Amino acid sequence: MPRYVNSLDKIVYSYFAAVTREAFEYRSKTIQPRPLYVSPNIFRGFVCPEKCGGCCPRFSLEYIPSELHPSTAFQYEISVNGNARPLFHDPQTDHSNHHCRFLEREKGRCLIYQRRPFHCDFELIRVFISSKQNRLSQQLFGRKWQLLRIDNVRGALCHMTPVDDNTVAEVVRKLKRLKEWTDHFQLQTWLPEILEWVASGPHIKPLILMTPDQIVEQLEVTKP
Repeated sequence: MPRYVNSLDKIVYSYFAAVTREAFEYRSKTIQPRPLYVSPNIFRGFVCPEKCGGCCPRFSLEYIPSELHPSTAFQYEISVNGNARPLFHDPQTDHSNHHCRFLEREKGRCLIYQRRPFHCDFELIRVFISSKQNRLSQQLFGRKWQLLRIDNVRGALCHMTPVDDNTVAEVVRKLKRLKEWTDHFQLQTWLPEILEWVASGPHIKPLILMTPDQIVEQLEVTKP
């Protein structure tokens, strides 16, 4: 049986943590902001071939109230910064299949693609968190070779595509959805600046975002 994964933790500790410009608390932990580098590779696109489903294992499906959600999701509340906020949640603990309940097994296609949860929609925008800086990019899964397809063979079939107007528009759409989520939890983020930069792209140099305090820290580190 595949390991159960809480998608909300991934969203908060990865996506929210990457773009925050102020510290926030979740599950008794304080997430501190870090300088953020947005890679020009974020503008790339990707192709998701049929007969795969490698990135669709069984994990919880999460939606904010303004989003369409499947009937299997129920409402509950979580607390961020001490504020309880509603979510709709399908934990998928009522079955033991390796893959998501909404993955069609013949072609490996999502049966709720038009109302897929945020964490599915946000791929393949990747988030890299470190103690010194965070980074946003768009690239294949780091362990792509290990993902289990619908034919029980390992190795996802997705591949990257060059930048064009459609890929830029998709990045803008995904980042706007991320902003809807961070707004729902009343977080202060770099997303307005990121969206402005992405909408005027593509660019060949990264976007670097730091608070005044982080700039001072950087200068202190680089002093001779």
